[in-house]
Amino acid sequence: MNITANSTDIALSAVTAIGIMQLAWFSGMLLRRGISPATIQRALPPLLAIWVLMWPVYSNRAWVWLGIFLLGLPIILASVLHTPFWGQLKQAWSTPTETRIHPAGSGQAPMWPMTHLLTSLAIAAAFFQNFPEFGFGIGLAMCLALPAARWLDHTGHMALGFPAHPEQTLAGHLMLIVLTAVVCDWSLYVYHGIAWQQIFIATLLAGIAASFARALVPGGWNQPAMALAMGGTLWLL
Repeated sequence: MNITANSTDIALSAVTAIGIMQLAWFSGMLLRRGISPATIQRALPPLLAIWVLMWPVYSNRAWVWLGIFLLGLPIILASVLHTPFWGQLKQAWSTPTETRIHPAGSGQAPMWPMTHLLTSLAIAAAFFQNFPEFGFGIGLAMCLALPAARWLDHTGHMALGFPAHPEQTLAGHLMLIVLTAVVCDWSLYVYHGIAWQQIFIATLLAGIAASFARALVPGGWNQPAMALAMGGTLWLL
């Protein structure tokens, strides 16, 4: 049985590695077709939800960390390698900062918004080790609920005008709260068979906590703050 379980974990990790390389390849291809880096980056989290959906299948939860490493590996390679493939990936997954001329003639390094998502998924994976029902829900929320909220924010209707994130809208936050509650409800049902009516208030509070973190924490680091807020709320309740 252990051999079978280990084989399953290895097979899932191999599928994950292939999937991440395909994401990297498609990102470069979309960039060459004229798709903006921001659009490419917004499309990645829902695709990564496919990997998060595999988390409950692992027999040894520690294997999830290999997926986190594999997801971070293209960022590392694109930062240090200067071949055409990795250069295109760097453009697709990073956001160049304003170039400032220093005495040495060098500008600032590009920012990597993907590191914010990677950090939030690492937090979800950390919860998953001891509280899989929480970590699984957090991972799905970061891959599904947050992108849905951002999509509504791009409509520009009912902008809330938060100092840290003036582009966020009421509709986006409501979507985030509701979808977070739904995926966390489903995660608890998967692991414990608990009906959503019994836990909806707790998961709704987790969504509200994520909404506050998203509004108040500046920059892309609001994503890890959301994961921590969701996990902390679920753990306390």
